[in-house]
Amino acid sequence: MVKKGDTVRYLNEVGGGIVTRVDGKIAYVEDNGFENPMLISDLVVVMPAGHPAQSGGPKLMFDQSIRDAATARPQTPEPAPVPKAEEKPLPVVETQHGDKLNIVLAFEPSSTRELSQATFNAVLVNDSNYHLLFTFARRSAEEHQWTVVYQGSVAPNELIDLHEYSHADLPDIERIALQAVAYKEGKPYELKPVINVSRRIDLTKFHKLHCFRPGTYFDTPVIELPLVSDDAQPRTPIADTEKGEEDAARRLQEKYRVDTPKKKKPKNDADNPNKLLPLIEVDLHIGELTDTTAGMDNAAMLQMQLDEVRRVMKANARRLGQKIVFIHGKGEGVLRREVLSLLKREYPKATTQDASFREYGFGATLVTIH
Repeated sequence: MVKKGDTVRYLNEVGGGIVTRVDGKIAYVEDNGFENPMLISDLVVVMPAGHPAQSGGPKLMFDQSIRDAATARPQTPEPAPVPKAEEKPLPVVETQHGDKLNIVLAFEPSSTRELSQATFNAVLVNDSNYHLLFTFARRSAEEHQWTVVYQGSVAPNELIDLHEYSHADLPDIERIALQAVAYKEGKPYELKPVINVSRRIDLTKFHKLHCFRPGTYFDTPVIELPLVSDDAQPRTPIADTEKGEEDAARRLQEKYRVDTPKKKKPKNDADNPNKLLPLIEVDLHIGELTDTTAGMDNAAMLQMQLDEVRRVMKANARRLGQKIVFIHGKGEGVLRREVLSLLKREYPKATTQDASFREYGFGATLVTIH
C-alpha cells in the first residue's frame, strides 16, 4: 500500500519520486520539483517511508539523466574473434561390399503426375568405397563427337546431380559416356581399371510412366542405368550401329535387287542347359509389344500379350532354374489371371510367385522354370 514518504517509480512510464500525500486512490508524487497526481495502481514502491535516504536525495529508477550518462560511457572493446580451427574432413565410412565399384546413372522426374511436362534430373550414384574423378559426356544420334556435361569428383557412397533435362533436351543425350578414375585418399587400395563406358539411352522410356520405378538407391520413381556393376564394365553397345548398317543394306538391296547370302542363325543360349543366364524381364504392356493398337480390341491385345508369354517360355523351357519376370501391371488383374492360368495349364512344373515389391510393386510375376 502506497503511503506518504514512500519512494516510488511509475509503472507505465519513465520516472518516479517521493509521495507527498495520498488522497483516496490518488497519490501525489514529487518529481524533480513538480507534484504529479498519479493513480496508486500505476505506482511501484521502491523504498518504503522511514528508510534513510541516499546521499544527494532519492535515486529515481529509470532516471533519464542517469541512462544518458550510462549511454555516453565508452563501450568496452569487444575481444578479437578467435580464428576457427580448420575443419578436418569426416573419415570415410566404408561398407562391406564397397570395394567393388557400382556406378549407376539415374534420371529422376520432377513430377510423375504430369510426365509430359516434367524435367529429368540426371544423378550419378557412386556405390563404392572409392573416390571418383570423372567426366560425364553426351551426344545425340546425329553427332559424331562428344560434349562434356559435367566434370568433377564424387565422394564414396554418395550421389551427385549432373544436369537437368527437359523433353526438348532428351534427343541430345541419346548416347552418354562416363570416363573415371577410382582411388582412395590417405590409405592403400586396390588399383581399379580406368572406367570408360558409353551407353545408349532408350528415350521412349521417358514418355512411359511404368518405366519409372523406385530403384536400389531411390525411394521415388526413377529410370536407372547401370554403368559399372561389381567392377565389371559393359562393352560399348554396337547393336544399334549394326542395325543401322543392316537397314541401309536392306534398302540398297530392295532398290537394286542385290542378292546376299543368308547369314547363319546364331545359336540360342537356351540350347545349352549348362549355361546360367541372368534374370529375364518381359514387359507385357501392349505399348512394348506393338507400335500401334489401331484396329485391335481388348481380346486381340490380350491374345498378343499371352503369345509373348508363350514365346518366352518356349525359348527358355530347357533352362532349368531360369527365372523370368513378366511385368503385367496392377490394373484390374485380368492380364495377371490369364498369365497365371496359361502357365499352370501349359507349364505345370514352373513355379510362380509375386516378383519383388521393391522393384516392381504389385505389377509383376516371377516364374522359375523346373
